[in-house]
Amino acid sequence: MYKLEKILCNTTGKSDVGGIQTVRDTVHTLWPNCEFEEILNEPRFYERSVFSVPKLTNEEYIDSLKSKNVPQEIIDSLSLVEVIYRGFDNQIHTGQIIVHNELVDSTKQVFERIFKETDFPITSIIPLNFYNWESSLRYNNSGGFDWRFVDGTNEISDHAFGAAIDINPLINPWVNGSSNDRPYDPELRGTLFPGSDVITIFNEAGWKWGGDWKNSKDWQHFYMPEIPLEHYGKIEVKE
Repeated sequence: MYKLEKILCNTTGKSDVGGIQTVRDTVHTLWPNCEFEEILNEPRFYERSVFSVPKLTNEEYIDSLKSKNVPQEIIDSLSLVEVIYRGFDNQIHTGQIIVHNELVDSTKQVFERIFKETDFPITSIIPLNFYNWESSLRYNNSGGFDWRFVDGTNEISDHAFGAAIDINPLINPWVNGSSNDRPYDPELRGTLFPGSDVITIFNEAGWKWGGDWKNSKDWQHFYMPEIPLEHYGKIEVKE
């Protein structure tokens, strides 16, 4: 673990997207009839119909990880997975998510069940390189792998092992007891709350949910702590 922590500390923030779309390009691909600033200023833009979801080839996927200076041992442990989901416009979309190799089948099954058994909407599911490896939270983009620490700490995130998935993060915020500028309203479509079908589907597949934490609430966050523990010795931090 120390080796990975040192590598991550030295590489965080260093990337060269090498031709992959900029954030502005990605937003324009999703909503081509809207100006970038219009999207940023519209509180519920994420409910707009998505025109097209950008996709990576396998070669682009590998190149994007290398551009982020992800260690080869982590790259070798990851897979690019296609998943089906329902948009806020109730249309069928296919997205891509990067997860640990051992979670490929589970991830596919979870999203398939959400699609078939619920009417839960998701704005987009796009790998973070399409957002220049910046947070895609602002755009309510759901995703998996991100080579980073837990915000505000020196703890490697479960996302850095491909062992976590965030769903509709703009409207399912992380609330840690301090002031939060993203209010959580479980009445809104696309939010996650105790007892909801999406939580049950993830739980039945073995995933834990950040909404169950005691000292903070990460409403967007599902994770498999067994993966980083088994392969890298990372002990789960109790919340």
